[in-house]
Amino acid sequence: MSDSRDPILDILPPERLLDADHLQPIVAGINCMHSIETIQQYLAYENQHQNRTPVQSRLRERAREIRRDESDTEEQAIV
Repeated sequence: MSDSRDPILDILPPERLLDADHLQPIVAGINCMHSIETIQQYLAYENQHQNRTPVQSRLRERAREIRRDESDTEEQAIV
């Protein structure tokens, strides 16, 4: 489900979401991301500003989840 514009970008842009002091709201926001492009934007922002390993790891894990879901959807369409 790679949308060109993920709603999370409008509600919580990288500079707002990733400015949180606690990991829990950041992880909740990451769980609402539904496109690789969005995750790439947040990861780039995190790399340039806070550079926190747990946040970077969760963003990468979410990207893997999305890719896996897209792959599963494609396989079901073939069958």
